Amino acid sequence: MKRFFPVLLLFLCFLWAFSGFSQELTPQRLDSIVVTATRAESKIREVPANISVITRQEIEEKGVRTLTDVFKDEQGVFTRSLLGNPKYSTIDIRGFGETAAQNSLFLIDGRRVNEIDMSGTDLMQVPVEMIERIEIYRGPASVLYGDNAIGGVINIILKKGEGKPSIIAGLNTGSYDLYNPYLGTSGKQGRFSYNLLTSSYDTTGYRHNNDVRSRDVLGSFFFDLPRGFTVSAKAGHHRDTYDLPGPLTQADLLTGRYDRKDSKTPSDEGNTEDNFIDVEVSAKPADTVLLSLGMAYRKRHTSFHYDTTGGPWDSMRRFETTSFTPKVTVSEDIFSLRNTLVAGLDYYYSPSRSNDLGTGTDSDTNINKTEYGFYINDEIYLFKNLQFSAGYRLAKVKYDFDYTDNTGFLAPINDFVKKDKDALRLGLNFIIPERGNIFLNYAQGFRFPATDEYFSPFAVPPINEALEPHTVKEIDLGIRFKFTKNIGGAATVFSGRHKNEIYYNPLTFTNTNYGKTRREGIEASFFWLVVPGLRLDLGYTYMDARFDGDDLDGNRVPMVPKNKLSAAVAWAFKDLTLTFSSLYTGDRYMTSDVRNLYSAMGGFTVYDLTAVYAWKGLKLTGGVRNLFDKQYSEYAVVNNTTGARNYYPSPERNYILGVQYSYSF
Repeated sequence: MKRFFPVLLLFLCFLWAFSGFSQELTPQRLDSIVVTATRAESKIREVPANISVITRQEIEEKGVRTLTDVFKDEQGVFTRSLLGNPKYSTIDIRGFGETAAQNSLFLIDGRRVNEIDMSGTDLMQVPVEMIERIEIYRGPASVLYGDNAIGGVINIILKKGEGKPSIIAGLNTGSYDLYNPYLGTSGKQGRFSYNLLTSSYDTTGYRHNNDVRSRDVLGSFFFDLPRGFTVSAKAGHHRDTYDLPGPLTQADLLTGRYDRKDSKTPSDEGNTEDNFIDVEVSAKPADTVLLSLGMAYRKRHTSFHYDTTGGPWDSMRRFETTSFTPKVTVSEDIFSLRNTLVAGLDYYYSPSRSNDLGTGTDSDTNINKTEYGFYINDEIYLFKNLQFSAGYRLAKVKYDFDYTDNTGFLAPINDFVKKDKDALRLGLNFIIPERGNIFLNYAQGFRFPATDEYFSPFAVPPINEALEPHTVKEIDLGIRFKFTKNIGGAATVFSGRHKNEIYYNPLTFTNTNYGKTRREGIEASFFWLVVPGLRLDLGYTYMDARFDGDDLDGNRVPMVPKNKLSAAVAWAFKDLTLTFSSLYTGDRYMTSDVRNLYSAMGGFTVYDLTAVYAWKGLKLTGGVRNLFDKQYSEYAVVNNTTGARNYYPSPERNYILGVQYSYSF
């Protein structure tokens, strides 16, 4: 961050001189409505947890094009990109490193989008033009959401059609042959509203064999019917193909045998097709009672091709998920005390089919995961400004395994595993009128193993029935406070004790439980609206994630930096908004280095500059990413057998230009 502060000072002096002609930037609001924290509408200051909201305005001001860029400045959230593009990007809430994808839950309007295996959430499937806001809940949320929510929850809320019929058309281009056109329409007519968007995202990527080509169609529809009935429907189609450039070793880079942009796997590739439909019906039989019934179906197909030393290897995966999520919300005073109760049932049935062919392998694997859970959460005001909340969930899961080795070398496998867990949450929240709130939260959470953590046909035994669910007990203490209308901040201190955390043990080549791990840290943010058109934002995360006992006692969890610092200054002058930002990510050990035997990857700082010009229906965007051309890698993995350190180089300086036009009839 050494360069940031002198450059920031010059930038502020320049902007201050023109601040009298600026338009107003919106300060943070404590009355923003969120739904993720309680599965019912609540004001953010009424939530006893560290939750933040990224608004549509903030997304537009930053000129971001991918979800990874949206999250990178958030406290307690770490982003990593394996390929330097939106495909295979990982969002890590509260520092889980290699297993972040299994410990952070992603929702789209409340619909789960996590995979049942270890492949992670695909962040390419939601174009940013369709997003109204994003809510981030930090800390265990297993009571309300069950599996995968042990680190936190990210809920992406899609835009609703409003006002007169309108169209939106845009094109983004830039470095690495970026071609990102989109076309959409939205509006509201009587009781019916709609929002539709089609888009594509093509780029050759920073490295060789790094192409990505994707197509998306996404629609959101709402019907407000008489007598309090509401029907919402969302549907989407996603298709992509992409290349896999693979890693480069430290020796490759130091000797100059390979350039950072080179690939040693010029034929590796993959593709995805994903379709979903999501329907929710809501009714209000009384003023204080809201009933809702959610139903969704998703079908996802992925395939990969690799050229290995033993010959070509092809892999196909097909996933389906059917969900049924009824819920009741009762807002009824108890003895004149304001009270809100939410209770419901979550049912998910997820069959998966896979085939692997090559390098002496020809196998079919069918794994069905069935999960259901009952939850209840209540919030009551003990006094006018003192709120108490309590919640509980009981969850059960069953895995059915059916494996056939078509070569006849391995015996068929037909077996099942059952597990159950419960979760608890207690919270106390003191509301400071017009200023903020102070909260204390205790949570017990869990996550069940992913299907490919449980099963490997080459393991002995192939089904690892000894693998236990990961559990946590965590305490959070936090405050949100606005000193004035234009100055405010937030800070949360947390301490979590984890048991049976699931990780891949590179020493035994199996997925296993570690007895105990711990995570302690601080998440802090500060904003200052210096003058109506000039705003400063600062964020800091301290994350101490360590093994806690046995032979790894005291070692840091790989790929989790201890420190993260973000800073940004935004200036709105008439129709132009300029944003200069910086992000520092501290040192971290490489993936698989659980013994911390190898030197840590050094920290790095990246600077961005973005300009957004909006006039009537026209919007122009320009940006420079990695302004000072830093060479770094967000992700690396060590081979404990050979000692080779494998890096995935991140993009150097790159540019983006965009134009968008919207018109209302």
